Amino acid sequence: MTFGDVRSKHPNYSPAFPETWAKPDKVTLDNIMLRYECKFSPSFIEFQLTSCHDTPMADYAFDGFGWANSSIPPYANLEELVKDFRELNYPRWLSPFKTDNGDYWCFDTRNQDNEEYPVVIYDHNSNSLENLPQYNWHNFIEWLARGFDE
Repeated sequence: MTFGDVRSKHPNYSPAFPETWAKPDKVTLDNIMLRYECKFSPSFIEFQLTSCHDTPMADYAFDGFGWANSSIPPYANLEELVKDFRELNYPRWLSPFKTDNGDYWCFDTRNQDNEEYPVVIYDHNSNSLENLPQYNWHNFIEWLARGFDE
């Protein structure tokens, strides 16, 4: 699946990134990865820097999603989201990109053989990963596409 597939399946949706906000940028994203020891999938990086401007995102996916630009409000700021996650001393092999009600959608970076890390949910109540299949995705694009099904 590609971002083009998401666009063609949902042509009536607007692009994910709000036009009125300053665009995510590579410098901010690189600084977040360095400062907080995060690893993000190439598809996530591409989405942040280019594809979010023409690819839609379901409302469920948009709520609590972190964008790589420091001028964006804190509730949508990737650095604030990652900082909060790291302050909770959750596993370092998780790189968060979305939060909702204390739970975090993250890249599980333990698999070093594949740059397209799986997306998982870290449940703050159980302090563990959600293990139900509907809460696990093979990669970021699958997570983005399945967001329209919920």
